[in-house]
Amino acid sequence: MKVILLKKNKNLGKKFEEIDVKPGYGRNFLLPKRNVIIATNSVRKKIIEFKKKIIKNKIKKLKNLFFFFKKKKKIEITFYLKLGKNGKLLGSITKKNIKKFFFLKKNKIKKIFLEKRKINKIGNFNGYFNLPYNIKYKFLFKIFYY
Repeated sequence: MKVILLKKNKNLGKKFEEIDVKPGYGRNFLLPKRNVIIATNSVRKKIIEFKKKIIKNKIKKLKNLFFFFKKKKKIEITFYLKLGKNGKLLGSITKKNIKKFFFLKKNKIKKIFLEKRKINKIGNFNGYFNLPYNIKYKFLFKIFYY
């Protein structure tokens, strides 16, 4: 029985991959859980069209991302942290804070590199992140207190 996977499965394969399974396994387990769809010519054509749309959207997002970072020569971010009674900063700046600032999950930027893991001092710090195709983009962020 030829089926197309609708979800990634460790044992069976990748999403939208066409596989051959035993009829009982497909009918009784995979189809009721909606993990697969029976492979017919019309389904194959629809999946090919869907993959093309996904690729076009990825290309469009990458172009927008490159255009944004090409336009911005230098990015400076300023964070303000509270100052405690004893003169120390309350809190710290981590990669998570910077990811939220850049909306990096939407833009498919995965790795951010900072000077230290947690930065809890006042001053200027450098960092960079990897864009797709191994392009590194540097940025500067400043930490002040209030």
